[in-house]
Amino acid sequence: MSLPKEPRQKMINMMYIVLTALLALNVSAEILNAFQTVNTSISHSNEAITDKNNLTYKAFEANLNDQQTKAAAEIWAPKAMVAKRISGDVYDKIEDLKKRLKQESGLQVGKNGEEDYRIADLDAATRLMDNQGEGKKLFIDLKDYKQQLLDVLKPEEFAGQPLIQADVIKAKADFANQLPLNLEVPKSHSGNAGTGDSVKDWVTNYFHMTPTIAALTILSKFQNDIKNSESQMIDYLHKKIGEVKVVYDKFQVLAQASSNYVMPGDELDITAGVGAFSAAAKPVITINGQGQELGSDGTAEYKTKADGAGEHTVMVHITYTKPDGTPATVDKPVKYTVGLPSGASVFLEKMNVVYIGVDNPLTISGGSVGREKVHVSFTSPGASMSNTGGDHYVIKPTTPGLAKIIVNANGKNFTFDIRVKNLPLPAGFIGTKKGGAISTAEFKAIGGLQAHLEDSDFDAPFHVVSYKLGAIGGGIPQYTEASNEGVRWSGNAALIVSRATPGTNIFFDQIHVKGPDGKEREIAPMVFSLK
Repeated sequence: MSLPKEPRQKMINMMYIVLTALLALNVSAEILNAFQTVNTSISHSNEAITDKNNLTYKAFEANLNDQQTKAAAEIWAPKAMVAKRISGDVYDKIEDLKKRLKQESGLQVGKNGEEDYRIADLDAATRLMDNQGEGKKLFIDLKDYKQQLLDVLKPEEFAGQPLIQADVIKAKADFANQLPLNLEVPKSHSGNAGTGDSVKDWVTNYFHMTPTIAALTILSKFQNDIKNSESQMIDYLHKKIGEVKVVYDKFQVLAQASSNYVMPGDELDITAGVGAFSAAAKPVITINGQGQELGSDGTAEYKTKADGAGEHTVMVHITYTKPDGTPATVDKPVKYTVGLPSGASVFLEKMNVVYIGVDNPLTISGGSVGREKVHVSFTSPGASMSNTGGDHYVIKPTTPGLAKIIVNANGKNFTFDIRVKNLPLPAGFIGTKKGGAISTAEFKAIGGLQAHLEDSDFDAPFHVVSYKLGAIGGGIPQYTEASNEGVRWSGNAALIVSRATPGTNIFFDQIHVKGPDGKEREIAPMVFSLK
């Protein structure tokens, strides 16, 4: 079509284009921050696994230099070096992809080396991984790597040693099923149907219209899978060397999860034991309070299903005997993070509970799912819930207890536990004071008692129903008291206040207030000294 010549119409068209772009880039800041946190956590995990693998490679070097283990090490150590090389190659390729993805997102490096790029860019991952074909190359590289790692084990090399050959055959089959690197096409949470091309669907579901920080997290996750796969393989190869002559004066307790970032329903596998294990160590291992059977290598294996978004901790308790016969005990936490498909999230804007009788504002997001495909419900009996615009909601509950917010994002439910509580008790105030010394003139000028919540973000007004006012000292030689209805003192209570002079102590007791939840409650008494 022809372009409009009238300046006003040109401006309208330009504003429409800008608005469309802004809508396309409407990615929740909370989700982006969560991905940054997870990506940092995975990067730290990768560094820790690298350190652990380097210790194992040093052990291979020691085995090659020890006459007692040299013959066996010459068989298994070269295989470990192959695993190290192929793992390093594909890990470095992914690291290069991460750098290129940042460059696609406008990477700028400051003088102090700090990187700055558009973490919410929805087009960079699509351009690099889909349009430029790097996603397909990555899939092929990961698939080839997994097969090359399995091919490190060659059963045909042990044709004359049937027991070893049988063990290698079994180990290779186990690794084929258990290596953390999973290349299945992830389920689309935006309702996209598969094309029938598994590689294309794999690239699309991981990287199409994915924010840059999310794509970087996915790439870090693959690096984590590579490090864990390498670790499992070289640990098996090192174990095949057999008993090793070791000189040491310390034990290192080991506890390692199969992955540090999982999705709901994924299986989490935790291995725990004592480093440099020998039969004399006699470890006793419990994981999350459950006793574990030990394998022939002295380690325990614990499996559980990942559930509940966020960071989780599994406690490993190990007791063992040192070479000198003394007992030792170590507790070691193993942490992992459970992610959420589609990025659904609930953010309580005021605090981590909701209160009866007041409007509790929340931010609830379906992540990458469009707002029109997100439906929210609250299970607390009698509660009301309303949308105040965009991702913002208000909950007004009526019944205390544990409830759930259910976020349905494009047909998939995400459940968040929420505690419903009564409002805390307010405090009584005369002006801005809750008690203590106050001038006689100021006290009389204020003329009444008020009550409200302290240090609260909620607009929760409390109405003073009644109280007792008593006084002694100064112009009131004998203790005198009177009941009062409402906020301001009146009647006999007002007469008592009119007689008060410097030196009078005034007491407020049996203070009854009614909150926005309609409940009448008694709050703490107060004492004032007039001066």
